[in-house]
Amino acid sequence: MRYSQVVAARTSEVAEAPDAPPGPGEVRVRVLASGVCVSELPVWRDHDGGQPVRLGHELSGEIVRAGPGVYGWSAGDRVTGFGSPVFADTVNVQAGALLPVPGNVAAPAALGEPVACVVEALSRCGLRPGRRVAVVGLGFMGLTALQVAAARAPAVLTGVDPLPHARELASRLGAGDVLTPEEAGQDLRGRFDVVVEFSGSAAGLRLAGGLVAEHGLLCVAGYHHDGRRDLDVELWYRGVTIVNGFTPQRWRLMEAMAEGLRLMSERRLTLEPLVTHQVTLDDLDTGFAYFGDRPPGFVKCVVVP
Repeated sequence: MRYSQVVAARTSEVAEAPDAPPGPGEVRVRVLASGVCVSELPVWRDHDGGQPVRLGHELSGEIVRAGPGVYGWSAGDRVTGFGSPVFADTVNVQAGALLPVPGNVAAPAALGEPVACVVEALSRCGLRPGRRVAVVGLGFMGLTALQVAAARAPAVLTGVDPLPHARELASRLGAGDVLTPEEAGQDLRGRFDVVVEFSGSAAGLRLAGGLVAEHGLLCVAGYHHDGRRDLDVELWYRGVTIVNGFTPQRWRLMEAMAEGLRLMSERRLTLEPLVTHQVTLDDLDTGFAYFGDRPPGFVKCVVVP
C-alpha cells in the first residue's frame, strides 16, 4: 500500500508498506477519494519535523476484502464512513463505521463524515416548515448545511458570505437570498428564527448572533480553533438559545450520516458542485495549500487515485 505522511512543516511524502489483512470486524477498503479538511491544516502547517504524522478522515471507497466476523459486505461495495488515516490507497476500517453509498453519488462526492457532522448539528436546531433560517459562512460545510436546511422547507432561507462564488453556489443550491456580511448586518438584525454559523471566525460568529430573533436559536457549528471567541450578553436578554453543533458521540453521527446519504439518494443534497479541486496522493501538499492560496472558485479539495 502507498500512503502519505507529514514529515515537516508543509511537507508530505508518500511511503509504502505491505498490505495488512483486515482484522476481526474490519474490511479492507480501496480509497476512491478522501477529503482534505481544514481541521487537519494546523498539523500539516506546523509539523516540527519529528515523528511523521498520517492524516485523512473523510473516506469514500470500495471494499476489496472482508475480515473475520464481517457479514453483509462484499467486494465491490462502495462505502463511506469513519476511518483514519485515509490518505492512502487502501485502508482497514471497522465495518460498523461504514454505510453504503447510494448508486447515484459519484465517489469524490460521497464523503459521509462531513455530511454526518452537518446533519447532526442541524438536527438540534428545530428546523421545520415555515421557519426563517440563515446560514452564515458558505464554505464546504455551510453550503452542505444550506441544502440540508432547504430540505426542511423553511419559509426563508438566506446565505451569508463575503465571496461571490460562494453566494452564487448558494443561490443554485436552494437559498432564496444571498448577502454579503455587510448587507446582512445592516438589514437583517434580529430577523431569523434559526441561524447556523459555519464561518469559523470571530466576526462570523458575532454577525450570526446579531441575526437571531428574540427566542430564536443560534447553532455554533463552525470550526473555531484560532483564538478567543465571544458571544454578546445581549443574546441572553433576547432569550436566544445557543446550541453547540459538535458531538463526540459516534452513534449520533452514524444516524446523521444515514440521513445525509438518504437526502443524497433523493437528489436533495449533493456535494458534486462543492468538490472544486482534486489532487493525487503525491500532491497532497497542494491540497492543503489551497486553504491559504484560495484559488478562484475554491470550495473543497479531495485526494483521488
